[in-house]
Amino acid sequence: MQSEGGAAGAVHGALQTGALTTTFTASQGLLLMIPNMFKIAGELTSTVFHVSARTIATHALSIFGDHSDIMAVRSTGWGLIASNSVQEVMDFALISQAASLSTRVRLSIFLMASALHTRCKKSSCWRRTICAP
Repeated sequence: MQSEGGAAGAVHGALQTGALTTTFTASQGLLLMIPNMFKIAGELTSTVFHVSARTIATHALSIFGDHSDIMAVRSTGWGLIASNSVQEVMDFALISQAASLSTRVRLSIFLMASALHTRCKKSSCWRRTICAP
């Protein structure tokens, strides 16, 4: 795919054939997916988009998080689930997929990318840095 807009189009096409489909993207890619998100919501097809939320900026290496990308998709008719840790991302991935299939509500799970950088701690047991659950 050339961009996330094409990936969202591929997801939309796969959903139309009845496939169980999901996609993963970051903030800039999510903004390119908005037109297809309206189409998917209008057709009541079940899917989940996983988003790593970070600031929308002109500099691609910015890791500071905000909700500007998520606020941009509120009007698409998708439900939003916020994750606070890596463990919640994994848990919500399963929960949201099951919820989307049973209710035909499209869901988007997002995690603040900067949260991953602030969740590390020292483990005295192994004497190395590990990420907290």
